[in-house]
Amino acid sequence: MSKIKGAILNRKGLDRLHKRHPWIFKGHLATFPQAEPGDFISLYNNRGKIEGWGFWGAGALCIRVLSFDTEKPELHALLRERLVTSLASRKRWLPQASAFRLVHSESDGLPGLIIDIYGSVACMQLLSAGWYRNREMIIGTLLELLPLNAIVLRNDVRYLEQEGIPRENRLLWGTLPEGDSVDIPFYEMQERVYPLAGQKTGIYLDVRNLPNLFKEVCPRADVLDCFSFQGHFGLHALHWGARSITAIEQSQEALSVYEENISLNGLSSENVHFHHGNAFDELRALEAEKKTFDIIIMDPPPFSPGKAQIESARRGYKELALRAYRLLRSEGILLYLCCSHAFSRQMLIDVLSDAAFDTKSTFRIVREGHQPEDHPIALEIPETNYLKGLLIQKTSK
Repeated sequence: MSKIKGAILNRKGLDRLHKRHPWIFKGHLATFPQAEPGDFISLYNNRGKIEGWGFWGAGALCIRVLSFDTEKPELHALLRERLVTSLASRKRWLPQASAFRLVHSESDGLPGLIIDIYGSVACMQLLSAGWYRNREMIIGTLLELLPLNAIVLRNDVRYLEQEGIPRENRLLWGTLPEGDSVDIPFYEMQERVYPLAGQKTGIYLDVRNLPNLFKEVCPRADVLDCFSFQGHFGLHALHWGARSITAIEQSQEALSVYEENISLNGLSSENVHFHHGNAFDELRALEAEKKTFDIIIMDPPPFSPGKAQIESARRGYKELALRAYRLLRSEGILLYLCCSHAFSRQMLIDVLSDAAFDTKSTFRIVREGHQPEDHPIALEIPETNYLKGLLIQKTSK
């Protein structure tokens, strides 16, 4: 069969498509399309019938499916409809939030597109060549729906080079506030966001309500905030009466914003101790100094972005758990977060259990945390269920 501007799926690809999973890999294709990265292409079965439509890309994940219909959708109409639906959902579930994720990629029917809102500033990640090519369409649609002053591109993602998309952070439209920062209410505190800097699109919106897991035990507690970033957990602990905060973070820029956030909220930094460095090294140093804590927050980066890294991730997560257990006082609380979709809740429990056995300590799960309402989980796409949080207590038995 001659090449067409469409892809013919093999049996595995069709099975995946019929289950409404939007990721099609090269191994799911019987015939490759005559297409350029970013083209909006048709998806065929082996009888020549159209089964869906999506963006063609140059990477191993070669098609992101936008429509499972036989008729070709008008792209702008599809985008606008899904943005309207997404915005209505955020207003319903987070009516008071001025900082939220408007588009959570696959979960909102727009795979490869992430849009975070910080007041009057929108920050976008365009993770497919199709969205990058149509960025002006996205900008125009956002301006129809939201009162924005600036739209920022945050495409400093390593694998984008495989897609032929430049890695860049830049202002796409409008003007940023003075200082290129936005102060936003985030859960119970004010936090400063630098849309052109920081990690992700500025801050981690998915940990919005997780400080609430340990709120009741904060008064007079000594808290270790590990992988602290800009202080979301530590700020709330201080606000709720913690006696001291020890923050560990590898980014000096993030620690500087942490300090700004303390001042922004009128809190005292007298008993806040900043440790700039590698978390594994800093934890060893604290153990050597015989430091102990009532509350430890462990929020590491995703050690296993895919299944191939699970064993190395297991070792890393366990090492952190071992260090935390040795620093935790009797009846102390550990909040352990894992943001890798490939590393399951049960895997995390097994790691924490193995580390407890090795340290001859016992723990119980008191509470669990999950990603918030603006990071919805699509049941047919297990990869969208990525954030696990276990609040465990060290017992004296």
